[in-house]
Parts: sequence; C-alpha cells; structure tokens
Amino acid sequence: MDLFDAFAGRKSIRRFKQTLVPDADIRKILDAGRLAPSANNTQPWSFLVIKNRAVLAKMAEAVRQQIDRMIPHAEDEKQAQRLAAYKGTYYTFFEKAPAVIAVFMEGYDAGTERLLASMGYAAEDIMRLRPNPGLQSVAAAIEHMLLAAHALGYGSCWMTGPLVAQEAFEKLLGYGKGKFIAALLPVGVPDEQPLARPRKSLDEISRTV
Repeated sequence: MDLFDAFAGRKSIRRFKQTLVPDADIRKILDAGRLAPSANNTQPWSFLVIKNRAVLAKMAEAVRQQIDRMIPHAEDEKQAQRLAAYKGTYYTFFEKAPAVIAVFMEGYDAGTERLLASMGYAAEDIMRLRPNPGLQSVAAAIEHMLLAAHALGYGSCWMTGPLVAQEAFEKLLGYGKGKFIAALLPVGVPDEQPLARPRKSLDEISRTV
C-alpha cells in the first residue's frame, strides 16, 4: 500500500469480525512501532498483546466500574449522560476485538526539565518549553502501528478513554507505577465501513513565514 494512500484511507474502527489475527501480522504491527523515532533514541515504549478473552472482559468491566464511580461527580446532567453512553460502548468496545495492543510508556528521564526547574521555571512553563518529548515519542510509535495495521488490512482505534481504569489495569496486567499504558489499540478485521471524518483544509491550518 502506498504510504499516502494509507494516510488517506486509515479510519478508526470500533467493530471487528471475530477472525483471528495471525501472530506474524501482530509482530509486523509491533515492529512498525519499534521503528518509530523517539527523543534521543530513548525508545520509551513497550508493548503487551492481549488476546485472552477473560482478561479483556475484566478490563472492560473495570472501565465500567470506574465510570460508575465518576458519574456522581459529573459537572452536569449532559456530562453524566455522556459518561453513561461511553460505559456502554465507546470506552469498552475493545473487549470484542480479536487482539488488543497495550502501548506502555516507560520512564523518560529528561535532564532538560530538571535544569529548567532549577532555573526557577514553573511546571506549566516547563511543559510549554519541553512539551513531553517522551509521550510524543510513544505517540509516534502508536501512529506507526495504526498505519501498519491498516496496510495489512486490519482496523484499529487509538483508545485513551479506557485508561480511566489504569489503576485496575495495573493489578490485572501486573505492572507497577514505573510505567503506564498510554493507549490501547484493538486490532481486527473491520466489521464496519465508517465514512471519513471531516478534516480542516490545509489552508486553514498552515502558513509560511
């Protein structure tokens, strides 16, 4: 598949056929993530492939339980209704995918941030001067994997909503606070053909100086 065709053709997929994804294809997707650029070549990522249906079901239930705890604290009724809807599908559809890739961000030691702090910069100013290079690196790996999945004929979706249950995931998947899941990527043969979402025009978002 041509790279620019992949850019144009990739869509977020939330419904999957129950066709198994061969391990060889999963490895190709992971390898695409491995080849992404990263700050100082730190490669601050690792990947966990989850195929166990019981584990995925427990993860989805943990998300539902967390949202139930969140709803009473909603800012208004509209937000409460939106959270309830997310609990039903938007945050939990990953449990029906044949495979889910949990993309972890490992610890990223950025000396520049410490230097700026020692110079008296506030945390919000440091974020503006050094906008999270570790997380940007992991995001590059995620995008590589999304494009690789599409090129291989699979669908996926960049999911961060389920991470409201990160504390439960730590216990279910056996990882500590030294790293965290940055995104879940469900992978499978698409069982839907969503229309392309509208994008802003290039003229609207770019300029030359």
